[in-house]
Amino acid sequence: MQKSLNYRNSYHDNLHRYAGLKRFFERWSADPDFKQDLINNTTEALKKHAIPVTPDEIKYMIDERITELPQPVKTMWEISKSKQDLIQSFYLSENLPRDRGMLAWRNRQIARQRFDLGPFFTDTNIHSSMTVELSQGCSVGCWFCALSPDSFKENYNYEDNREEWLRLLDTMHSFLGDAMKSTFLYWATEPFDNPDYEKFCLDIYEACGVFPPTTTAVAHKDTERIRRFIELSADHGCWLNRFSLTSLGIMSKVHKAFSAEELAEVECLALNMNTSFAYGNAGNFRKRALERPEILSQQDNKLRKAPWHRFNSDYAESEEYANGSICCVTGFLINAVSRKIQLISPTTASDEWPLGYIIFAEAIYENAAELEMILQSWSIQYFKEKLEDNDILRFHPWLDISVLPDRIEIKGRFNQKEIIEETANPSLYYLVRHITEVPVRLTDIRQHAAANFSISPQESDLLINELYKKGFFYGC
Repeated sequence: MQKSLNYRNSYHDNLHRYAGLKRFFERWSADPDFKQDLINNTTEALKKHAIPVTPDEIKYMIDERITELPQPVKTMWEISKSKQDLIQSFYLSENLPRDRGMLAWRNRQIARQRFDLGPFFTDTNIHSSMTVELSQGCSVGCWFCALSPDSFKENYNYEDNREEWLRLLDTMHSFLGDAMKSTFLYWATEPFDNPDYEKFCLDIYEACGVFPPTTTAVAHKDTERIRRFIELSADHGCWLNRFSLTSLGIMSKVHKAFSAEELAEVECLALNMNTSFAYGNAGNFRKRALERPEILSQQDNKLRKAPWHRFNSDYAESEEYANGSICCVTGFLINAVSRKIQLISPTTASDEWPLGYIIFAEAIYENAAELEMILQSWSIQYFKEKLEDNDILRFHPWLDISVLPDRIEIKGRFNQKEIIEETANPSLYYLVRHITEVPVRLTDIRQHAAANFSISPQESDLLINELYKKGFFYGC
């Protein structure tokens, strides 16, 4: 079995090579006073925050006379690019669902996300095929959490449930194939709430050869357990761990407890209010922002300073908030405690989908046999490569569709466009125009097109299924 150690690339080598610089930027992005502290006394500021770089290495960050992009920024940008290369190969090219129908469904959802959430979200998302929650609720209670978990209630005990757990993994692995390698083991939960978390991770590794990535918000609490976990995950080739640091105080505790080298392969994500990172506008944060719109404006200003936003006219000219979801699963969300399985995919949070993901289906299973039956049922209903006669065709309500005399423009939230010229493709033009007028079954529009526009059923099916592949239809 190919183990996850083989999926590592220059990204990991450079993280160790530039561990001190990585730590510098973690503080730089989180602390608005850090730059002034450096200007006042560079050596003292670096020592205070346990940042092992020399003043010479970062002097270009505080020298106002320097106008070009500082070398430290270029270095970290190159590291970020190598991370994206790893994501592209591991998640988006190699480890895809075995079932052709699920692969087609996944590709449709990713295509939809490009119009719904924008190209940056879509291209940087891992689009994992499965995540499993090992607790009911979360002990942390972040006010901004986009997934709005309930308070912690119960853990999934490893010893009591080991046989059931292994059967679950076997069932899902049989269905997903290599896509099982994209699994991780948390969602609206704190992984380390479960005292057996490490055992579950090792079982994933034994099942598919990949040690799952982890994000935790409690790295500052039991630092020895976290240190052992970092070593365990590194020994098994884990490609990424993340610490969510919800305050500058917690960042300081973590940076003092762990050396820069120890955290070289751990992303320390600053989530304090003044960080340069922008919160996802879903769940708890969205509720707060609806009550206090100014906090959404503050976050939007952060996004608009990001290079991918500022230098892309489609983003810059859009009034939409470009972080409407933190969901990174296009596949299965399972809660092992309640035995609930859901089929989900990211979408911009709304009143219909307030947590920033569509729930296409959900069910409760009692055992592996029932879980397998659920997967078979969903395969028939959702995992299709083409539309069926009774499928209802209607466009997503958030698509901006303009029907003009000579063309139809289908525009996404961030100005992505699909243009259908009447002269170049009259059949598709008439079909789309009809769908915009009233939701219609595939079989009905096929008959309508043949009777009114002399479009053959075969051509209708071909053209409409191309739109289907692009994720334009609601509920598909």
